Parts: sequence; C-alpha cells; structure tokens
Amino acid sequence: MEIVPIEVFGLHTDIAFPQPQSYAAAKLDQVATSLCNTQTGISLRPDQIRLRRFDDLFDYELKAAFFGDNGTLIYNAERVKLGVRNARTQGDWNVIHQTFTRFYTLMDFDEKTQTHLSAHAHAKFESTEDRDKWLSQFSENALLSKSGALGYVKIPDWDKEVRVLIEPSNLVPSAVFCAFDTQFANLQHWESFLGSLPSVMENSANYFELGFEPFKEKV
Repeated sequence: MEIVPIEVFGLHTDIAFPQPQSYAAAKLDQVATSLCNTQTGISLRPDQIRLRRFDDLFDYELKAAFFGDNGTLIYNAERVKLGVRNARTQGDWNVIHQTFTRFYTLMDFDEKTQTHLSAHAHAKFESTEDRDKWLSQFSENALLSKSGALGYVKIPDWDKEVRVLIEPSNLVPSAVFCAFDTQFANLQHWESFLGSLPSVMENSANYFELGFEPFKEKV
C-alpha cells in the first residue's frame, strides 16, 4: 500500500430536480437571500450572485462564484450544481464541509432525488519515477508509455458503487490524479454524512493499493 499526501482536492455535486421548475416556482429571490445568510446560508455576498433570465418559464440561470472563483453554484430549471476546487488543507476541508452541509440543509431536496457526486485529488509521490513505477502495476501492454487504473468498487456502508480513475496528474509534478464518481439519496443526516466523504474516497482508493495522508494543516 502506497500512502501519499494530497496536494490539491475538490468536490462537486449535481442534483437534478424530479421535474423542471418554472421561474415562478423556483422563487430564486428567496434562494439567493438564504444563500447570503451568514448563520444558516453559505455567506455569499450579493455581488457574487447573478441571475440570467430570458423568459418566465424555464430559460433562467442563477450563478454564484465565491472562494476566489474556486467555488461555483449554478441553479437552473432542471438542476442545481455546487462545486469547490483547488482546496489544499484541513482548514479548506472544514470550510467545504460546512458549506455543503448548509447548502443541503437549506435546499431541502425531495427525498426521491439523488446527488451525483464527483471528487478529485492530486496525490504526490516522492518522485516521478516512484509514481510511474507504482502505476506500472496497472499496465498489461508494454507499448503503453504511461498506465492508469479504472474500476468500480463497493465499500461498506455506501449504497452505490464508486467509480475510481487513477492516472498521472497534469497539475502536480510526480503526482497521480484520482477521480471518484458515485451517487447518494438526498435523505441524509448531512453534517455526519458529508463529513465521511474523505473516508469514502480513501477507502475506494485502498482497493488500488493507494492510501492518503491526513489533509495538511497548512501549505
């Protein structure tokens, strides 16, 4: 088992509505105001939120950029997406955890809906040679210049399979890029459930003989 530190990570969620929401039904003025609440929302500023609307039915989009444009929220007639990228430390994860917990509590999605979850991490080996040697275990063709891994795993206490992709990182030298995709029903106890996501991702990577060090306290 290789245990490596995470240099950069991110989390993205995509929730489709059971049926399209008209502009009037979405009540975006209330949604935007709630998102700006510093106690129960995600502390957005009014200047971080923009609304594009071309008609009174389904052609609209509320969009917010925050955390120095590393956080994005998109709300339209069919779905809501929330994502944060370029996180690096335990402090960053604490903020992400709080942001997503407040988001799910605020949105109060229909329990019949599901979230598509995508997470990623760039995990660094001591050298490019060490990384490529580790990745070579997944190569069955000597003609491949670089190898990677792709598989679906089932981990305890998680209902859906987790799709795992591991390949050389194009962002961090001597690192691997690990991508995780899965789904979950929107009927959780959000604080504890979302807090478990780093463990879910690591447990999924463990099937590929890869483990992660705890998030760094600072960069």
